[in-house]
Amino acid sequence: MTQSNVESTSRTQEFQSLNTSILVKTVWLSINLITNILICLTVFVCIVYACSSTTIDAYHLHIILCVLGYQFFMCQGIMVLSKYNSWSLFLKRIDRRRIHFILQTIAVVLVTVGSCLIIREKNEHFNTIHGSVGLCALITSLTSLANGILVTYANRLSRLNVFWIKFIHYVTGVCSIFLSAFSLCAAFRIEHFSMWTGNIGVDSILIFITCLFTVFVSINFWIFTGNIICKLCWSVLHPNL
Repeated sequence: MTQSNVESTSRTQEFQSLNTSILVKTVWLSINLITNILICLTVFVCIVYACSSTTIDAYHLHIILCVLGYQFFMCQGIMVLSKYNSWSLFLKRIDRRRIHFILQTIAVVLVTVGSCLIIREKNEHFNTIHGSVGLCALITSLTSLANGILVTYANRLSRLNVFWIKFIHYVTGVCSIFLSAFSLCAAFRIEHFSMWTGNIGVDSILIFITCLFTVFVSINFWIFTGNIICKLCWSVLHPNL
């Protein structure tokens, strides 16, 4: 093969690689844009429902605070870590991490207050799927935040401790997203909400939308953390390298 043919082949491969890279970025930017729209739509419907009452009591504040905490701030706290998230696209990695911590902290504060309000209001607790799963979501959220704070000081610990602290942080973080989504989907099946929508199909549509954006958020999460977990595992298995 002549030198000109080699150069031509090399340019062709670079061009194909560039096209593939642009295509991947375009697809992920589109998916994440749709995800953000679905998140905002779901949160908007829930807040409108909570505010539709003539009086805003502990029950309605519980809805507003928990939906904003779990479905907005917590999901956005994960989305900001993605390289292909629309509103954080041009932020540096260190800035995305800082915003992640701020959003997650706000989320945990909101869901903790929202959960405490409904616990104080009701006489019977955690006797429904919504309540039981919601409690699990709160526990995993608090655990994830606590481990997130420990991650900040992880470099001062041994490699094995770093691995387990980060691993627990990642697992509890993604579990809280799925558990909160499951709890919200159970809430959509509550009779009062179905009566408010006036259409038996609306709750099913909201459940589908919630499941859809939760899956997209979790995919972004595992794309970000997968490489980190692999590097941590390698450092634990090969500490002398």
